[in-house]
Amino acid sequence: MKTNLSLDQLVEVAKEVEVGDPFDWADVSVDEDEAYKLMAMNLLTLDMDYDIMLATIVKLSVENMVLNLRLMKNGVRS
Repeated sequence: MKTNLSLDQLVEVAKEVEVGDPFDWADVSVDEDEAYKLMAMNLLTLDMDYDIMLATIVKLSVENMVLNLRLMKNGVRS
């Protein structure tokens, strides 16, 4: 399944999703724009079907949830 989005459009949409749960970029040595662009470029090269994309989103969502639970448990995130 291919997208009609350009690289820049995909990055823009992905960054809009982050608005609801912003990531703290202060303590990482990666530029936000470059990180989004790198990941978007990698994903645009893949030829995944819809089911694989959904499974990938579920896996990443679960990883994110577990990371957030660990951070809350350790008092890092309120």
